Amino acid sequence: MRYFVLVFFLLPFVGAAQEQLSLARAIELGLQNNFDVQIQKLEIDIASRNNKWGQAGALPTVNLNGNQNNNITYRQPANPFAVPGQNISDNLVGQLDVQFILFDGFFVRISKRQLEQLEKVSYGNATLVIENTIQAIILNYYLALMERERTDLRKKVMDFSRERYDYVKLRKELGGAITFDVLQAQNDYLTDSTNYLLQELTYRNTIRNLNVLLNEDISKTYNLTDSLTFVNEVYAVDDLRRKMSSTNTNLRNQYMNQELMRLATKAAMADRYPTVTLNTGLNGSLDRLNANFGSRIGPPQTIGYVNGDENTPVISNLPGVVQVRQTNDGYSYGAYGNFTLRYTLFNGGQINRNIENAKVREQIAQMNVDQLKLSLENGLQVTFDEYNLRRQLVEIANVKFKATELNLELANERYKNGALSAIDLRIVQEAYQNAALENFLAIYNVLFSKTELVRITGGLVDEFNARP
Repeated sequence: MRYFVLVFFLLPFVGAAQEQLSLARAIELGLQNNFDVQIQKLEIDIASRNNKWGQAGALPTVNLNGNQNNNITYRQPANPFAVPGQNISDNLVGQLDVQFILFDGFFVRISKRQLEQLEKVSYGNATLVIENTIQAIILNYYLALMERERTDLRKKVMDFSRERYDYVKLRKELGGAITFDVLQAQNDYLTDSTNYLLQELTYRNTIRNLNVLLNEDISKTYNLTDSLTFVNEVYAVDDLRRKMSSTNTNLRNQYMNQELMRLATKAAMADRYPTVTLNTGLNGSLDRLNANFGSRIGPPQTIGYVNGDENTPVISNLPGVVQVRQTNDGYSYGAYGNFTLRYTLFNGGQINRNIENAKVREQIAQMNVDQLKLSLENGLQVTFDEYNLRRQLVEIANVKFKATELNLELANERYKNGALSAIDLRIVQEAYQNAALENFLAIYNVLFSKTELVRITGGLVDEFNARP
């Protein structure tokens, strides 16, 4: 029954299906599924779609305009030539308008170069996100390896304490040990069991954090196929510095932002030039009018009387005019071509202010580059020194670990032979456990520094062939 709690706690984790996961496979999954990486790929699609001459304004603007007007009017006109009565008119107007920008101070070319630069910036930003994602996956994978090694170590220490506990109980039954010895061994075993349970939980949480980076199911478990090992590599700081200056992702992005500021200055200066546009097109209309139009189809009309006598009317030989309701149709069409010149003579000094502000932004961008270079130089030197120090600490921790491991084996033999007390054996056991933990942490730390060196010199993306 004393192992029931431990088995119950570990059963969900042990029983879960485990997938084989190497570091390379973890990075592959992360680059496929990570939300930040996916978002940056969509940003690249937007920038690539915008990088067109039409977006820059080089292509003409073509508009098809249509307008249909309807009108009903009741007239009693003073003009004898106007049509009296109810007039119903409809008018359909169509226009095909084409606008060309003939010259705008080279603003179109500058805009196209800005769009090209923005696309490069999108690639640079995506590269930075991919680089950070790869680094995070590598470090979390190494951290999971370290926690797994720590878990195995805690279990080994717990099993060692359990064997000693069983051994002391047997000795007590044979009369070779007292209750104090049994309680001391039991306490050591329970302490190591608690440490093992806590370490197992830490390992599980590390795997969960890795799943978050990989955008996988949180409960998914893995059999990590890589091992927590360090291959001692020697770097030259001058080589790293040269590589950093040419391939560091942050620095390259700053250079691209600096180029954007330079193009923004040119775009502001384009406002000093005139703008010439051409508007050309076709227009036409269809017209219809429904009204009371006169028609000479009526009977002869009396136009007067002889001496005012109604019995002697004067009859016109022409037929009478009768108002007849009818509809008349008409149309018109034509073409046009117009040139427009716009030149700003004065607008309150806005153009000059915009140019000066753009130049200041260029200076700010240059300062950002210089500041980043200084920061990278400092970071490189600090990381390089840490890496070299941690290489030595790994060697020291490894020697110390092997010595304590051998010392534990010898102490256990001496304890069983009665030449060493339980308290001294526990001290040796604790020393072994601490040395092993230090050894795992030393390996992780040097791998951390090595990964940072590769990142700061822009090598992570190329190493895993992960450029967008």
